[in-house]
Amino acid sequence: MKRHWTILAAAAIGLSLTPSAQAQKSADTLRWASAFPISALDPYYNISREMVVITSQLVWDTLIYRDPASGELQPLLAKSWKWRDDTTLEFTLRDDVKWQNGKPLTAADAAYTFTYVADPSHKIPVQTNVNWIKGAEATGPHTFVLYLKAAFPPALQVLSSVLPVLPDGFYGPDGAAPKVGDAVGTGPYRITAFTPGQSIDVEATGNYFAGSAKGKPAIARIRYRTIPDNSTQIAELLSGGVDWIWNVPADQATRLGRAPGVTVKSTETMRFSYLQMNARETAKPNPLRDIRVRQAVAYALDREAILKAMVGTGARVPHSFCYITQFGCEQNVAQYSHDPARAKKLLAEAGYPNGVTLDLQAIRSRDWTTAVAGQLDAVGIKTTINFIPYAAAQQRLSRNEEQLYLVDGGWFSINDTYAVLNPNFSGDDWDAAHDPAVTDAVLAAGRSNDDATRKSLYAKALARISEQMYVLPMWTHPGIVAFSNTLEFTPFFDENPRFFLTSWKK
Repeated sequence: MKRHWTILAAAAIGLSLTPSAQAQKSADTLRWASAFPISALDPYYNISREMVVITSQLVWDTLIYRDPASGELQPLLAKSWKWRDDTTLEFTLRDDVKWQNGKPLTAADAAYTFTYVADPSHKIPVQTNVNWIKGAEATGPHTFVLYLKAAFPPALQVLSSVLPVLPDGFYGPDGAAPKVGDAVGTGPYRITAFTPGQSIDVEATGNYFAGSAKGKPAIARIRYRTIPDNSTQIAELLSGGVDWIWNVPADQATRLGRAPGVTVKSTETMRFSYLQMNARETAKPNPLRDIRVRQAVAYALDREAILKAMVGTGARVPHSFCYITQFGCEQNVAQYSHDPARAKKLLAEAGYPNGVTLDLQAIRSRDWTTAVAGQLDAVGIKTTINFIPYAAAQQRLSRNEEQLYLVDGGWFSINDTYAVLNPNFSGDDWDAAHDPAVTDAVLAAGRSNDDATRKSLYAKALARISEQMYVLPMWTHPGIVAFSNTLEFTPFFDENPRFFLTSWKK
């Protein structure tokens, strides 16, 4: 009822959209909202895409820029780079870049950043982003060398997306990030206000370095607010409280697009949902240790039906646990069609003729989660749903406390199967399978620079993952964004909203 009320309310307030939006345009502040809270004021101890947008794109810069349309890697803070060998990268930095406090960018800053994040004792949350780095050292005022632990084929892609450069000594002797005003970057925007879990404000510096691949920003200020509920986000957009939202539910996109003053755009993205099944020993008996129970879960689900009813145009059911364009994404793996009779038979063979109860944790759509639970219930798999925030869900995963986990990933927009498999199947606390056959193949693929070898290893891992049903790919996500029609905004398939490329309509 709440969703229908929101749309009806939109019709009533629609006429007020244009004046409000025009007033906001005059204030030159783009306000956007999303469900995920930003908990810390730095680029590395945050795991939400929202903070990546702010830290790696607006406030801090990476060494390399990846063109969002072509995928071409271009110079950013680094004006050049070269491989000395398979494990040594040499960079030359620009000599005309300054931090937002006026100090010049030097190689010491880059060496500090990569040495710090590579140190396991500093516990960077997403270890697969940094655990391939051995260290770094400055070799001159504007040259430094990055040392890798082993060959790491996606190195340049990762450096272009999630590894921004910080000023030397950023975290201080106690490991704490600086406060607002001292947390300086080299990017086109500086942080002006931060309320943990609620909001963050940035403003254009006005002196972003000339010749940057990002260009000069056109909007003066950007404000991010955490609004957990989709319906509330939509109501805020319709009333002029925010200018841009994403992850718009598919069932509301068409109607929202008809509202005065609102533009809705949908773009297929690399993000897809998947159902992870914990095959590990747990504190209490775990039915998912039995492959027949895991396969029964897969056969119970009609993913196409959920996709058509709830996910939206442009979505599709993946064949394999990777995005189809990613290097090494083998498609020829075991498939599981909707077959309730087979699911019931497998449950009976596993010793559950009267059904079984499993924990189902999820992070995003209550509608999707309820639909999945309903289809499982139809074959005798009862579920206890735990709908919790992403950080809490990941913590439960690392503590080996979950059974079924409906989650999704955008893979940091890295177009390589490494980005999907290595974070999930490296044998660490976040690996719910702990299958040596998978782990060995995944780790070996991530350490080889030979394309043929990597393809073969990833194909082996993906075949085993599907055969053993450790993960069931559910559906790709269309990226549906809605925004004030006073904005000029272009979405990209990598799901990163580039607000530094956004402007007001003239």
